Amino acid sequence: MTSSTQRPYILGPMTTRLQTTAPLNQHISQARSGVETRLPRPAAAITGLLLALACLTGCPATQTLPDQAPIQELAEPGQNRAYLLYVPSIYTKERNWPLVVACHGTWPYDSAEAQMREWAKFAEYEGIIVAAPKLVSSKGDFPPPAVQQIEQQEEDERAIVSMVADIQRRYSVDQSKIFLTGWSAAAYPILYTGIRHPDIFRAMFIRQGTFNEDFMPLAGAQISKWQQIKLTYGRNDFLRDQAVACAKWLRDNGAWVEEQELTGAHRRTDPKFAWDFFEKIIRERPWIQINASRPHGGEPLAMSFRVETSPQLLKQKWLFGDGHESYAESPTHVYEKPGRYKVRVNVSLEGGKTYTRTKQVNVVRVLGAPD
Repeated sequence: MTSSTQRPYILGPMTTRLQTTAPLNQHISQARSGVETRLPRPAAAITGLLLALACLTGCPATQTLPDQAPIQELAEPGQNRAYLLYVPSIYTKERNWPLVVACHGTWPYDSAEAQMREWAKFAEYEGIIVAAPKLVSSKGDFPPPAVQQIEQQEEDERAIVSMVADIQRRYSVDQSKIFLTGWSAAAYPILYTGIRHPDIFRAMFIRQGTFNEDFMPLAGAQISKWQQIKLTYGRNDFLRDQAVACAKWLRDNGAWVEEQELTGAHRRTDPKFAWDFFEKIIRERPWIQINASRPHGGEPLAMSFRVETSPQLLKQKWLFGDGHESYAESPTHVYEKPGRYKVRVNVSLEGGKTYTRTKQVNVVRVLGAPD
């Protein structure tokens, strides 16, 4: 196990403090658009005069602009893979924060550094932790044969999952608000990782993504219809057909997919597009995840269950797939024989709505456990 390294990471103008000669709403607009502009001196003088007059007639809000925090370069502990991390300057461990994993496309057109340039200032104002892993499978120009590509996607999957766990150990992350996004060839690691871990990633947003069905084997992976995926592509994008094919493949395999065609060709889009989608998911679709694990010691055929939700869980009913049930919040159930069982939980959430989720569990006898 290699310990993570940490050091400030300088990305040029992005890490400078915001100028305070412009009104607060203008800075927020600049942060959202990812473009930093400065008022000419005459305009700044006029703005200052107007602000002075406003103070005399009824002082406006004068909240101090937050300083941008430094970007960190860290290494996830599993493979010692480097990643960049941005944590807002107003971070406090007293609350849980959303986490966006921003995956880069093909080098040299895109990189972890470029993803940070897009996201850091926006994340500062929206209160988002952003991580940009350095990937090996995001190759759109000349991808390797399918076997090699899949191996590289598996490497990236392990690195991304390890990175998320590393960030959760360091910071207070809202586990119901972890998202994947990226541009172009980032679609390969996003889909490969996200599909296999719906318990980690609530939603995915892919901007003008590349796609090859041969790179997406479904062995061992079940696409969750509760995990939301949005694809955007340009009307004149040379990758448009691939993005459309990706949407069809996802729907054919039971995924929840939203498409949006944009004007123009293959170009980057503002992080706000992705974040607006993620916020919509948070508002409109509940987060309900069944977790199953084997308890330490005890019965050889025992399984422990818990359900994690957002909005808040009010009550639940478990059906274990063998005719038994429980109303406990986190029950432990002992099966009579090994096998594969379909576990179901009916939940009532804050706000009065009820939902049902199911999970297949494989119950095997633990060697060495008492009979």
